[in-house]
Amino acid sequence: MKYHFAYRKGWLGNPCGLVLFKNRYHLFFQCNPLSHRFGRIHWGHAVSDNLITWEELPVALAPEKPYEDGSGCMSGSAVEADGKLWLFYNSVSSSSRETISAAWSEDGINFTKLDSNPILKPPFEGTNSKFRDPFVFRYGGSFRMVVGAGSANIAKVLLYESSDLKSWEYRGELISDSRYGSVIESPELFEIDGRWVFMIQSEKHLPTKVLFAGGEFDGERFIFDDEFDPFLPVDTSDEFLSPVTCQDRDGRRVLIAWLYSTKLSGSSAFTAPREVFYDLADRLVMHTIKELRDCCIKESRFVSYDDGRLNVRFEGKTLMSKAYASEPEMTVLEDVGMVELFIDGGAENISMFIC
Repeated sequence: MKYHFAYRKGWLGNPCGLVLFKNRYHLFFQCNPLSHRFGRIHWGHAVSDNLITWEELPVALAPEKPYEDGSGCMSGSAVEADGKLWLFYNSVSSSSRETISAAWSEDGINFTKLDSNPILKPPFEGTNSKFRDPFVFRYGGSFRMVVGAGSANIAKVLLYESSDLKSWEYRGELISDSRYGSVIESPELFEIDGRWVFMIQSEKHLPTKVLFAGGEFDGERFIFDDEFDPFLPVDTSDEFLSPVTCQDRDGRRVLIAWLYSTKLSGSSAFTAPREVFYDLADRLVMHTIKELRDCCIKESRFVSYDDGRLNVRFEGKTLMSKAYASEPEMTVLEDVGMVELFIDGGAENISMFIC
């Protein structure tokens, strides 16, 4: 693949963290280096100078014998602080109880888990409670963490605050809403040109799982631009999952997501890096970073518009067909086995495997 990261040593899961550290981009991801199937999860690690070409490094996090992490080191995030690279991850105990743990590194390669792990446990009781996917970010002179959660079949996003990344204080719920299912995953809060964006993965398709909302964040609460129907999709593919973002050297908000196809034998890779931004029409859009714009094409042998429908086909088989009132303005990024479509300047993306 030219523009997409794929893990060849074993099973590739979703990205866990994307961060600029010591002038290099670090990408962390779920993996099982011992098998091409889901299993005891480690954190894979790759670095890049340009967000496009990646060099794999040794595994960053691994379950230790006697497996204090239970099923493994699941999803989380990465953040730089005081010259160190910190990883926060969902650690699942042998009793299937979800907790949050942390590790740090001075060189960005060798990580040490905190002796105080787990640093956080769910604030509610019950074996059916869910507590996962911590995302840590700076706010003012301290740090905030949002955690995807669920209790009593109500999806939630919880907020925590810390001054040292080790001790965390619970600040309450940013979201508590059953319309998103029993759990929200992969929550992120980030700024674009002074405006806050809330990104989540819903358990339900609404109409897709990955959703975005604009609003204001004051460190304690998120005020949605539309409080009644706050979240909308940007990528409308069912194969676009668990995105992670970071601010790059130029101040752009860059996103990489997991492309996972259950239809094509579990094909798995990451999207090409995209910039998330507001366009001139004040719409939140996504498109490839500018370094890849010249690689996009206007006409693809896999994509056509016929009789009011946009179709993606491979070897005569229709893989996607969607109605549009008129032929959409579109660019396509092709790579081995996949296409990424950017419609109407990036207001809608469609990402999918074709073989």
